[in-house]
Amino acid sequence: MLGTGASPNERGPRRATWLIVNLVFVLIIGTCVVGGYLLIRGSEGNNYPDAWDTRIAPFAEIVEDERGLEFDHPIYVDFLSVKEFQKQVSSDEEDLTAEERKEIEQSTGMMRAVGLLEGKVDLFKSSNKLAKVGTLGYYSYEDERIRIRGERLTPAVQSTLVHELTHALQDQHFDLGARFKALENDEGAASSSYRAVVEGDARRIESAWAKSLRKKGRAALERSEAAQARRYKSQSSDIPEILQTFIGAPYLFGEATLALAVAEDGDEAVNRLFAKPPTTDEHLLNPWTLEDRELQLTVPKPELADGEKKFDSGTFGATTWLFMLAERVPPTKALDAVDGWGGDSYVGFERDGVTCVRTNYQGDTKRDLTEMEDALRSWISEQPKGKAEVQLDGSTLVFESCDPGTGSSVGRHASQDVMGLAISRTYLSTALVDAGEEFARCASNRLVHTFTVKQLNDPTIRDKVPAAVAPCREA
Repeated sequence: MLGTGASPNERGPRRATWLIVNLVFVLIIGTCVVGGYLLIRGSEGNNYPDAWDTRIAPFAEIVEDERGLEFDHPIYVDFLSVKEFQKQVSSDEEDLTAEERKEIEQSTGMMRAVGLLEGKVDLFKSSNKLAKVGTLGYYSYEDERIRIRGERLTPAVQSTLVHELTHALQDQHFDLGARFKALENDEGAASSSYRAVVEGDARRIESAWAKSLRKKGRAALERSEAAQARRYKSQSSDIPEILQTFIGAPYLFGEATLALAVAEDGDEAVNRLFAKPPTTDEHLLNPWTLEDRELQLTVPKPELADGEKKFDSGTFGATTWLFMLAERVPPTKALDAVDGWGGDSYVGFERDGVTCVRTNYQGDTKRDLTEMEDALRSWISEQPKGKAEVQLDGSTLVFESCDPGTGSSVGRHASQDVMGLAISRTYLSTALVDAGEEFARCASNRLVHTFTVKQLNDPTIRDKVPAAVAPCREA
């Protein structure tokens, strides 16, 4: 992976479950999944080689062994020059229509309205650059080919190749193209949640391959990835953090979700998740909620007043709320509030030339609704006066915020930190799963509230853990 450890990620209606700015990536390369690795629509017209390229065959065999599935047929892998590769994963700004430029401007305003962007940001250029500097390879599910940036099989490129071959294997067994097409018009989180399963699976196979390397091979991989990370960091310093967070989210949440599934039910659980994937990103934020996937709420869209012109609608989803809240409230408070997510529906609109967003939010319980209302009021207290408000309407919170302008500030720049907090909780519960679900959920939650992510990775806190989780044992 490039960058921060979160790998820097279809044309049709916009969905904001993972990305309010998903449209920008649509305009650039029409992707299904974008990242340090890429799953992308290509030109139709498949043809397959009779046998694997001798450079590729060993990696195809590794992927088959690690994944427990076999390829139906070999595929082509194209090694492209950096210039040609970057041309394929980006787009020319001159090709944008006036309507598309307007939509990007509206997306920028919406992200400033919810405190995820600040100042004058060119989302198209930032996203275009992220695709160029943050992508090492991609698999096209339409022409079933892999494209790799560069012509050398460095250890980092080998890792990318394992990842992309896993996508090819998934496609041959689970027909990714058909599934993504079926989810194309979904306004909720089903498409992005399925995407997380796809990417999480590829990451776990990639990780398994890396762990299988001998000491010398692992050291070479670490050096190669470190060099890639340094290049990425130097080239991406002007790309807003939230874009990188959103792009990495499906990979990291997906991998953690699958880790828990495997810990509970073994490798076959992964195939079951491809057949019946998560339907909301709440299931990724807290994979234990997968057992209650049928209980999600249907929340009506907010109404608009005279003079308000709609330009977008959809579902924020739990992760967008998490990233938004964490910019202005403590990460654990943001996580607690979002844990009670029951459903939401938003409308993006313009009023008097200003971009705004209005969202109806419902919690799982009355207490959950109160927690979210408290978190939102804390968040609003740091927004310019008169630009945001929240009010309770029966069992629904109605939240509204408008673009405060280019002089606004994001806040803590905490999206990656809070994502790490949530993912750490999942991995902690995975490690504790043999002690039973109730204890695993309680203990992992208490640990992330007691210690920072950095402390959780420090072996010296081991003696403090029993006291932290004692209430869970008593319960």
